Amino acid sequence: MPVVLHMDGYAGGKAGMGSDIVAAAQYYGFVVFSIGNNLKDGRGGFGLQFGNDGVANDDNPTPCSSRDSREIEFLRVVFDFIADSPTLLDASKVFTEGFSQNSMFAVYTAVCFADKVAGTWQGGSGQARTGSNPVVPGFQAQCSFPSYASHGRGCCNYDFCSQCQYWPLWPKTCSNKIVDCIATYTDDNIACGTDWYMYEAMTQEGNDARLLSFPVPAGDSSGGHRSPKNKWAWVAGCLGIAPQCSSSCATSFHACVDGASDGKSYDKFATCEKQLKAGLLSGCTVGCAPTLSMLQRSESPVVTLSEGNFGLETGLPAAGGSAPKPNCKKPFGPFSTGPGPRPKCTPPSNYTAPPISPKDTC
Repeated sequence: MPVVLHMDGYAGGKAGMGSDIVAAAQYYGFVVFSIGNNLKDGRGGFGLQFGNDGVANDDNPTPCSSRDSREIEFLRVVFDFIADSPTLLDASKVFTEGFSQNSMFAVYTAVCFADKVAGTWQGGSGQARTGSNPVVPGFQAQCSFPSYASHGRGCCNYDFCSQCQYWPLWPKTCSNKIVDCIATYTDDNIACGTDWYMYEAMTQEGNDARLLSFPVPAGDSSGGHRSPKNKWAWVAGCLGIAPQCSSSCATSFHACVDGASDGKSYDKFATCEKQLKAGLLSGCTVGCAPTLSMLQRSESPVVTLSEGNFGLETGLPAAGGSAPKPNCKKPFGPFSTGPGPRPKCTPPSNYTAPPISPKDTC
């Protein structure tokens, strides 16, 4: 069975159990490991330790050694357990997943163990850049962990991290290509912009990036710092955790949505997904992962596929270069281009962000 490592840095790995992820695991047929740490000594009480005190730069783009993070040895044991359980677990289909800071740790794990991970889902995050908006709530990429621990939100004024360039790391995976599904609402002032940074970094390193930039759902006042509606359908579909729904199933699903009486598109999707799960849609296999066209009946993100792949679908339009910048409610980019969303960071007056050119660590 496929495996999903669900990152749960705030509740010590306990919050995932009994939540919607368990229902998703039962339906799509995967095994879930909830990954956490009870120390809770990170920013905001986050227990999973990022590499090198949060300092990543071109000289050390992937701080993934056991000296960099106490979690590396623990994660190595998890991956060894998966590899040693071939009758139950499929070591070729291991995925990481999380939201916000948890999704930053999901991509940290995926890159550090790129030879063991097929893909990752980043909800409400991407990659923070030093000297650029948006500034993430824990000021990562602007301040090291010890600096923030000492100075809090004033760390930029007292101890700006001039040796930082990005956070949590640069996605240098060498010959181990991974999939990164990056999903953010355009009015998410914490994450919109970081999603684009990570997409660009992933594609620069030859990874298969899939950027999903969600506008505010029709009829709603906000999307905000939240996962998309019908999240696990998006996760399963984008990563290809389960076999893809057939074209005949997609046809039946579209007809169902067309006839649904719910007021909002994502509610219509949920209604028809219930019918699919109950085995009531012609041509559908219970447990199949929705195609992109099916998911677009829930919400209509701007979709950028670096290689024209979505889940197990291939041959879709490929970006062939940079992704269009998301239409963020608050502008993002270097501090010099203007004010961004809160929180604010003022670097030293003589600071200039160096060009990014990660050292070849392969």
